[in-house]
Amino acid sequence: MTDIRISFLRKLETMLGNRDKDVFYLCIGDLLEHGLDTARFSDGEIKPNLQDITQYLAAWSRHAGFNEVESSDWLIDYCINMISSLSKRTPAAIKHSTKSNIRYIYRSAVPFLCQCADNRFRAHCTSDCPVYADMQTSLKEKAHELLNPRPVLRTNTTILAPPVSLKAGYQEQFDAGMRIALEEAQKGTNLLNIVNILNERGFKTRTGRKWQCGNMRNELQKINNIINPKG
Repeated sequence: MTDIRISFLRKLETMLGNRDKDVFYLCIGDLLEHGLDTARFSDGEIKPNLQDITQYLAAWSRHAGFNEVESSDWLIDYCINMISSLSKRTPAAIKHSTKSNIRYIYRSAVPFLCQCADNRFRAHCTSDCPVYADMQTSLKEKAHELLNPRPVLRTNTTILAPPVSLKAGYQEQFDAGMRIALEEAQKGTNLLNIVNILNERGFKTRTGRKWQCGNMRNELQKINNIINPKG
């Protein structure tokens, strides 16, 4: 392990202080030590980008009890020194985007949802993780919500909705798109046609990208694993 990786691990351990050290999950330690290990992905497979990891770690940092300033204190350095290769941006631009991502996570109270062994970073995970059972429950609730969306109550009264951030908007339309994808999959529609349907209707992935067969297959498989767990 390089000195810079050791320094990140030690810095976070120090920052945790008297907080519950059990929140230092295996996946977090793995990402801090290795960054995104591209060897864990097959050729042609869509890999997470810098923003994906930043938001994941920011959500964990909030979950671990760090405030927004504390999260910025370690996560900006991590993004610049450990995973900058995932972006063509300059260090100054990475610093700015990291601050924006952290602000979004804290202002929108985004929960930490790791997806356990199916996490998109291929980070290490075991069922011994202290939050594993809670995460499985949260994932099942999310899958149930996608399969059974709550009906929208319509009235004659016009209600002005609060403005939605760009990233929060991506998540909302991602959920809506996945409901359509699940309906089509249940009807037997093949993967390519599902992707074409979502792209034609303007639905994007959770990070605002156009759908491709690879990421659609991964998202449907994740939901299937939650609904029909192996073993």
